[in-house]
Amino acid sequence: MSASFLLAAPPFEWAGEVSAALSAFLWGSSGVVIALIRPPLSAAAINLGKNAAATFCFVMMLWVVTGSPIPQGLDLQATLVFCASGFLGLAVCDTFLMRSLLDIGPQRMTLVFLAVPVLTGLAAILPPWSEMPPPLAWAGMLVCLFGITMAVLRHADKAIDPVRFKRGVRNAALAAVFQSAAILLARYGLSVNDAPILDSAVVRMAAGTFGLAFMGLLVGRLGAWTGELKRKKAALMLFGASFFGTFLGILTNQFGVAWAKHTGVAATLNSLMPIYLMPLSMLFLEEKFGKHEVLATVIAVAGVALMMFGS
Repeated sequence: MSASFLLAAPPFEWAGEVSAALSAFLWGSSGVVIALIRPPLSAAAINLGKNAAATFCFVMMLWVVTGSPIPQGLDLQATLVFCASGFLGLAVCDTFLMRSLLDIGPQRMTLVFLAVPVLTGLAAILPPWSEMPPPLAWAGMLVCLFGITMAVLRHADKAIDPVRFKRGVRNAALAAVFQSAAILLARYGLSVNDAPILDSAVVRMAAGTFGLAFMGLLVGRLGAWTGELKRKKAALMLFGASFFGTFLGILTNQFGVAWAKHTGVAATLNSLMPIYLMPLSMLFLEEKFGKHEVLATVIAVAGVALMMFGS
């Protein structure tokens, strides 16, 4: 079966932007499912389980599409770049992100995570990307940061558990830094010899899974993490979230990163999660959001919209 449709060639003009927006919805929905797991799993166990499940899905897809479960379309340089991207984005970033989710919930976590397009856009100014944002994109960055700051300061005053809230915000901010680095590395890797998107996704997922497992082995926690995943109901919910959020979410994200006209655009559309998550969190997690929270979210997302249209 031909894998040409998985190469870095957009089928229509806005394919990258559509894919990036879809990935945000899939990730946001999976975050709600993970938050519903009771009793909750540890952040590392969640991350290890979802990465392993998604790696399996990607390997099976690669096998069906190309006839081989092993990526064949990447040279050594691209493979190393995608390994680094996968480790930073799927092992390190996502572990911080899961910790934040468990502390402050998916909607607040993703609102802080809106710093990703700002960090990505700023870092993309440097070589080898050399993408200078236009004036409107700079304005969007400032508006986005204002919305995030507005939300964080307000929640800090109202938080029932200030220590837990600050820890959740800190972990989400750290996750944003590592995610920005992972996006830039993926963007660079996809530009090397027109690297196939599916091959790159398999390498990234495998690097994230085995990297996290190795870290767990080093600190003596791998057995505890795998023990948590033996709970049948939790494992089924996590697999569902992994299939839709991680597998399909990362696949559409890869298309977005490869096809979007600007790196910041892909990251911007990936940042629509707070919009999706506010009604989902209210409906399924019974979270309450006042006018201030809604306004802060709208301002932050308006900032990323300015970045998108200004790029």
